[in-house]
Amino acid sequence: MIVREMLTSFICLAQHDHAQISGRLAEQWQLAYFEGPDRRPEVLLASREHDRAWIPLDAVPIWNKQTQAPHSFLDYPTAPKVQHYQQGIEEVAHLAPYAGLLCSLHYTSFPDLARSPAGQQFLRTEAERQQHLKQQLRLTAPTEAATLEFHKRLLRFTDNLSLYLCLNEPGTTKEQEHPWYREGIPFSDYFAFTRQHTIQVEWPSRHSVRIHPSPFQVPFAVRLRYKELPKAQLTATSLGQCFAEAPVEELEVWVH
Repeated sequence: MIVREMLTSFICLAQHDHAQISGRLAEQWQLAYFEGPDRRPEVLLASREHDRAWIPLDAVPIWNKQTQAPHSFLDYPTAPKVQHYQQGIEEVAHLAPYAGLLCSLHYTSFPDLARSPAGQQFLRTEAERQQHLKQQLRLTAPTEAATLEFHKRLLRFTDNLSLYLCLNEPGTTKEQEHPWYREGIPFSDYFAFTRQHTIQVEWPSRHSVRIHPSPFQVPFAVRLRYKELPKAQLTATSLGQCFAEAPVEELEVWVH
């Protein structure tokens, strides 16, 4: 779950809905900037499905007693989280091994996992999976490794840009943005079209974001799906019912 705290409520966005936005962003990536186009369907699949591990977890949110808020992906207990990570990766790999490999590489790049025994075991298991998938896919040539790296970076970028849309209040000023993004999208200077500059994002209005330099050729719309949970109604025992009864709302945002 992605949780954004407001004055009197929590805005909750499902991880899988966020991933659908990632997939939409990947679809709009200019073909002229896309390396290894023969793998494009699998890259789009990985971007769109990379957070399917969260589908069962987000269906039944749990309460964080320390913060007095619903647990988000940032503070969710590690053991059940990594168990579902593995299940989600397996499901994607069953659909397309290359997409599963990308998702595994994406998850094992999260720095917090090495801080717990459950996370360390996850990293060992996924290292074995990655080796097996690379052998299965015969990814041995240096050019294939370079293409895989590009696709991994593209997945990371679309994940980050989608998170930017979800973690920030639409229309917010640069000074009030989530701290991850005040200097731009992390790691985005990798792509050739950026000329080693970090991609910058801002909200000109509640319904639009502007990106520079942009990998997208034309403006397009994405839809943010969320539930708003009033703080006055929330406790550890009432969270599940409040979440189940809250209507799903949508906000259309144009990416320029």
